Amino acid sequence: MGEGNINRCKKKEKCETTLYPRMTWKRPLEFLMNIVGYTIGLGNIWRFQYLCYKNGGGAFLIPYFLVAALCGIPLFFQEIAIGQFTKQSCLNAWNIVPAMKGIAYSQLIIAWYFLSYLAVVMAWITFYLVNSFTTEALPWSTCDNEWNTDMCLSIAHLENHNTSIAIENVTMNVTSPTNEFWANHVLRRTDGIHDMGSFTNWRMMLCFLFSWFVSYLCVLKGIRTTGKVAYVTVTAPYIMILILLIRGATLDGAASGVWYFITPQLERLADASVWLDAGGQVLFTLGVCFAVLCGLGSYNEYHTDCYKYSVICVCICCGTSIFIGLVIFCFLGHMAHVHGKDISEVAESGPGLVFEVFPAGLTLLPLPQVWSIIFFVALFFVAIDTSFGTIEGCVAICEDISPRWYARMGPRLFRMIVCLIPFLLGIPMLFDGGIYVFELFNMYGNSGICILFVAFCEAAALAWIYGVERFFDDVKSMIGYYPNVYFRYCYKYFVPAITLLIFSVYCVTYSPVKIGDYTYPEWANAIGWILMLLVIGPIPLFFLMTLKKEHGTLTERWNRAIESRIKRQEIPINSEEATQLKEEKV
Repeated sequence: MGEGNINRCKKKEKCETTLYPRMTWKRPLEFLMNIVGYTIGLGNIWRFQYLCYKNGGGAFLIPYFLVAALCGIPLFFQEIAIGQFTKQSCLNAWNIVPAMKGIAYSQLIIAWYFLSYLAVVMAWITFYLVNSFTTEALPWSTCDNEWNTDMCLSIAHLENHNTSIAIENVTMNVTSPTNEFWANHVLRRTDGIHDMGSFTNWRMMLCFLFSWFVSYLCVLKGIRTTGKVAYVTVTAPYIMILILLIRGATLDGAASGVWYFITPQLERLADASVWLDAGGQVLFTLGVCFAVLCGLGSYNEYHTDCYKYSVICVCICCGTSIFIGLVIFCFLGHMAHVHGKDISEVAESGPGLVFEVFPAGLTLLPLPQVWSIIFFVALFFVAIDTSFGTIEGCVAICEDISPRWYARMGPRLFRMIVCLIPFLLGIPMLFDGGIYVFELFNMYGNSGICILFVAFCEAAALAWIYGVERFFDDVKSMIGYYPNVYFRYCYKYFVPAITLLIFSVYCVTYSPVKIGDYTYPEWANAIGWILMLLVIGPIPLFFLMTLKKEHGTLTERWNRAIESRIKRQEIPINSEEATQLKEEKV
């Protein structure tokens, strides 16, 4: 086990050196595989693709890559570098600016929100996967099931007659079997959040328990487990999705789908919503502000080149979005060809793209059961990667909050307790009206306003309080050289300006949450704002509490509240001590 030596000031002017045991990755490749597995998630599969064709196809890619370069890479590198420098989770890592430690609590809440509904998505994936193991027609391709209505028209009938009825929509009083399987059998959706219904879908509860069981197994022994699991869970989805890409490229209409995906409508760049969607998607996809990257970085050896790995990981993440986009748009192009509809009318936002449109596309292939199993196995691997990465970040924070409880309970029981909170939050989402709770957490707790506000606070604290030059000196002490000069301008100007601008526009253009034609009532939106304030609140609250604890004038209190309590390790990279640290493995 590696050990991180840091100097910490626990009381105002009194400093002491603390030997804080910290596991380290056995090799840098394990670190890279874990951060790649964490960043490659469902956002790459359905959210990115929908926003892309919603905002003009290739035109969306321009602001997406621009924001990724100016905000995504710097923020991603910042969180990993701070974790590696301090050898702490993001809670104690923010001792570099003690008054801003509220950022860690905000990130922990965001992570718990995310885990609560990610496990539900994994349960849906498991449910579809189990139903794919059949020798008969896939249950979402026919209309002779107990959950189907008289208005259902099978996909086989649609393809044979080449009708113009869209797969996921209701047209001429006709519904598709994929839509009815999703709404009536998987969700058993009620009329609104005011009617939560009852807990009748025990099969979904079993899938939910299975998802959490697998997630817990992956983090059972900390990075000893996750480091090895990532070799399988990261590489397997790429292999399976590559198979689907090869098959999808041979379908009729696939070329038109790809062309729609890569052709920019440049006039759309004048639309502010394109830039808003691109900025929000970059932060969501890269997983910044989720308490994970700092924790994963803390398991690095002190001289690991986190700068190089950060750039590589962001490039892989953005490239994967394009790669998966080619797969999905091949199938969307084929579905549009079969049903005589425009591609923009075939898919819809949110989980509908995966759980309605893609299953419908798979039924149009030879041996659809095989392709369905391949797809949902790959999807489960993608989700589990993100899940255990996020859990590990939460465990790292909770371990620093309550080290005594961690020592008493041991790592296995402690991890189970940390998982219990998002597990309980996810149970209401399994009720018949659970999809409305799911969307409430998704729209208020994990995207847009919350993430952008925390990202702005992160960037501002580093650039304007701790100091970019000081941060660069810290980085040089770890990797032996300074990052590119453009990072200085990003931290000082671009990141704070862009995140604050997008955050402000989100607030100004706010509208109540909708699912299809259903608009949430005011009381439900009020609950959503409470969820959001629970994320935003800790930052100003902890800042004011820190100022209050100090003594003296306001200026003296301010200076003490922002004074770093972490001191740099002055260990030359090629020194004997650095060599010894590198040899201490898990």
